[in-house]
Amino acid sequence: MVGALTEAMMNTADAVVSGMAEAISGKEAGEKVNEEFKQKQPEVNEKIESMISEMRKDIYAQLAQKSKQIEPLLSDPAFDIGPKTIEKHDFKLPKLTEELDDTVLAQYTQLLVSEDPSFAQMFKELTNWMNTLPKFPKKTTKQ
Repeated sequence: MVGALTEAMMNTADAVVSGMAEAISGKEAGEKVNEEFKQKQPEVNEKIESMISEMRKDIYAQLAQKSKQIEPLLSDPAFDIGPKTIEKHDFKLPKLTEELDDTVLAQYTQLLVSEDPSFAQMFKELTNWMNTLPKFPKKTTKQ
């Protein structure tokens, strides 16, 4: 999934830059730029995958760090509906309520991007649920 997204971005950038190089310096320069973009594709994929992985780890670390602050706010039974919604859907993957690794997140992303009907239904239910949740109190400067 990340590879496909990166490839699309790289192809767009390649077309723009190689087109500019060709317009300024001729067809040979455009072809050279195009080849350089193709050679860099795996490196760019790796960097983006690494960045997403680090973001995921950071989010999990922040949640763990703030769990004691968050728990009292989640005591309202309205917050139970989301996990129940997730539990009733089976995608043959670990549930979204579990701590997920990069591979599983990529598989869920693929379900979203491919507009899987069952996943789209769950996503719609979760979105509707989130719109009904009570609002957290706003932070003050003292907090």
